[in-house]
Amino acid sequence: MPSQTQLPAELQGQIGKRLREAYNELICEPVPDRFINLLQQLKEREDKTPGDGPEKGQGG
Repeated sequence: MPSQTQLPAELQGQIGKRLREAYNELICEPVPDRFINLLQQLKEREDKTPGDGPEKGQGG
């Protein structure tokens, strides 16, 4: 098994900062209409189908 080398703390901090910046930009992006439509279709299909499992908020 190869040994793992830990990155210097300064480099870890820089990587973490860049990842947070990228993530923050991503979560600020609007959800595409196509994706919203697909989610809406899925919900409608689930609402029409008799439950194969427990409904949300009920049971276990």
